[in-house]
Amino acid sequence: MKNNPFIISGYISPDYFCDRERETDMIMEAARNGRHLTIYSPRRIGKTGLIRHVFYLGKQNKYFIPVYTDVLATSSLGDFTESLGRSVLSALAVNDSAVKKILKKLAQIRPKFSIDPVTAEPAVTITVSNEKEAASSLESVFLFLREQKYHFVIAVDEFQQVAAYPEKNVEAVLRTHIQQVSNASLIFSGSRKHILTDIFSSPDRPFYNSTQMMEIDRIPTDIYKSFIIEKFQKGRIKIETSAADTILAGTENHTFYVQYLCNRLFSNETNITVEAVRRMLLKIIMENEAIYASYINLITPLHFRLLKAIAVNGGIRNPTSSEFLSSFELGAASSVSLAIKSLMDKEFIDLNNGEYRLSDIFFNLWLKYRAGSLW
Repeated sequence: MKNNPFIISGYISPDYFCDRERETDMIMEAARNGRHLTIYSPRRIGKTGLIRHVFYLGKQNKYFIPVYTDVLATSSLGDFTESLGRSVLSALAVNDSAVKKILKKLAQIRPKFSIDPVTAEPAVTITVSNEKEAASSLESVFLFLREQKYHFVIAVDEFQQVAAYPEKNVEAVLRTHIQQVSNASLIFSGSRKHILTDIFSSPDRPFYNSTQMMEIDRIPTDIYKSFIIEKFQKGRIKIETSAADTILAGTENHTFYVQYLCNRLFSNETNITVEAVRRMLLKIIMENEAIYASYINLITPLHFRLLKAIAVNGGIRNPTSSEFLSSFELGAASSVSLAIKSLMDKEFIDLNNGEYRLSDIFFNLWLKYRAGSLW
């Protein structure tokens, strides 16, 4: 059985990772020199995979101890403390001696030891029941970090979530703890650019100017094209150069959609032509048609017409221009302006390099298909 080289979740090794050499060097340089970093990008563009890639290299070369925690599902300081505490302590729980040290040193926050069912590695968790306990436990975790002889790089993914916590001064509390830790570099990452930039670029916020800012964009076409052709050929699957062009054009070089389409083609085709790529794209969007059709019930008729117009137009820089409004019969500019803001808040569309485009590439293709303009 051939291993599918097009990974759509997780991280395996550099062999399955495409490019990002410049970004990797930037993150590694910041991490090794004690600088904090904020990384933002559109959803599913590959920022988490990039962080995992840097962590793999850093751990292999023994540059630092990597710690990764995803706080997307958190809704309070207590949740944040549990997530961060679990990740930090589990990274240190490498053997029985280390586990005993953690359990003894942090007895007051009642850590629990277990074996991760997926990795079979030791894991330590903490549980907090109220805001006071969360603050105390968080302080204990950071104090424990400061006492270690190692250098840590801690990635907090979807960090924008902290802006929605109900507790007051969460950012100030975190900033105070982080300032006191000299042996750790923090990576704050997320997909809500406007929230993250507000947290780190507003003079009235605690994290103002405290990190190096970094935006992740799409992988260049020529680099991704070479990667795609190489992986198919190594898997003994023929691929036309024009088919690779069609893959990238259809997915707009968006990492998740490139990987997903290639994954499906790798598992179903032995000779990849332009027509094979188009057939697979059509199959994918039709598999999801029920989901896309359900969006009609979640948004207003104007919102849906606007999404369809943006898809058919191939993106739009000025959605309130008279030409765009009249071409797609969208009505008043003021209504469209409000609709754009609402669709961005709902994450249906993104603004990248001055252009509004749909966030979901396959949904974008479905709208074009329904409008009769797919190819």
